[in-house]
Amino acid sequence: MNGSIKSIHLTGVCGVAMGSLAGMLKERGYRVSGSDDSVYPPMSDMLAEWEIEVRQGYRPENTAGADLVVIGNAVSRGNAEVEHVLERRMPYCSMAEALRDFFLRGKEVIAVAGTHGKTTTTALLAHILVEAGLEPSFFVGGVPCNYGSNFRLGEGGHFVIEGDEYDSAFFEKIPKFAVYRPHRLVLTSLEFDHADIYRDLNEIALWFRRLVNVVPSNGNVIYSSGYPALEEAVRHSLAPRNSFGGPGADFYCEEMGVDGEWSNLLLNVPGGEGVRLRTRIFGGFNRANIAAAAAMALRLGVSPEALGRGVESFMGVRRRQELIYSRKGFRVYEDFAHHPTAIAGMIAAVRERFPSSRLWAVYEPRSATSRRRVFQEELPGAFAGADRVLIKTPYKIDAIPEKDRIDMDLVVGGINLRGGSARLFGDTRMIVQALFDGLDRSEDNVVIIMSNGGFDGIYDLVRRGADALYSMDAARE
Repeated sequence: MNGSIKSIHLTGVCGVAMGSLAGMLKERGYRVSGSDDSVYPPMSDMLAEWEIEVRQGYRPENTAGADLVVIGNAVSRGNAEVEHVLERRMPYCSMAEALRDFFLRGKEVIAVAGTHGKTTTTALLAHILVEAGLEPSFFVGGVPCNYGSNFRLGEGGHFVIEGDEYDSAFFEKIPKFAVYRPHRLVLTSLEFDHADIYRDLNEIALWFRRLVNVVPSNGNVIYSSGYPALEEAVRHSLAPRNSFGGPGADFYCEEMGVDGEWSNLLLNVPGGEGVRLRTRIFGGFNRANIAAAAAMALRLGVSPEALGRGVESFMGVRRRQELIYSRKGFRVYEDFAHHPTAIAGMIAAVRERFPSSRLWAVYEPRSATSRRRVFQEELPGAFAGADRVLIKTPYKIDAIPEKDRIDMDLVVGGINLRGGSARLFGDTRMIVQALFDGLDRSEDNVVIIMSNGGFDGIYDLVRRGADALYSMDAARE
């Protein structure tokens, strides 16, 4: 079918994955257009750079001349373009199907899936293979800092792809990763998430078992030993499998000391000498991500020397433990964390790296799960390592049925009952004001801003506030 397709329209093009797919299709020579009801940076800027026409709003005429319409998973029945496509019987598919049909066929697909860590692990594994000269293609759910884009179309035989467990489209209610049919698989973690589409952990785990079941016997599976549900998911795999994680796993990283901004690690491997590695990314969860990516790279035949170059030169992923501001006595990190495990892991990583600093955790409940009461009891404990906690009232909480809504007053109360210091705010500017009012300038301060969305522009507000504060200091001197 691909040979007869010249023009492709993407409905819902401004999501990270859909926008990147548009860029990939344009690079392959297709005529590409898109539409969305929210056209804004950074994806709008990237689409403009790729010279892809994007129309604001959904209208039937936007699909005129398209040989194929790709429908994003944020779009549902009732959308003007969707209804037009269905009524006119136009060819259509999901983003995941388009990736498979236009880019994955003929490649050795290496998927990275899991509740936590999959974006960083995918980006790192792809970068290691680039450094090893294997010329892989990749598609990541975030932007690797080494590349400035979350996709790359390489000439080699491998395609490294982030395997998202969220569903593909209103007409394809299965996880995206189920569409990719990987030859090799990395499983980073497995906990309950996406409470808007999954009933419980068992339902998600079923899809992970199905994913493992399509990996051929001449492929392989790398999985975390830290999650019982993953142990169960891989138990009947017919493909060779190796574990990663802590001591006792086939592959695990030991911290061998910190040298300025660098962590020195020893990667323990089965039946051989360990591999010494240096990395800019830090914390226990990143040591697990490195072990996962390294295990798969070594199984693909990458040399220890190339592995070391890849890990050392990897600059991380935007919005994952990203340092967005640094002045003497004041650092600000941005992170995508919204699940209690991810929040606790990020706080622990920063506490490990900056043990004597005052640690501020700034959090916005924005994901479908974090706005529900699913983790009402677990969430207060996730902030245990922070000195100060500033929380925004949940994003669009009215969209969640009242009986299912999380009670953030109870979360804040739970943090304070555990000996923490937490406050709840209805306005983001008030959070920024409270942060700067509460700074003890005699101490080193580290701020972690955690959200899986825009957080009302808090990142620029904090940067501008810090610049103003340091400018006043300079004027006094």
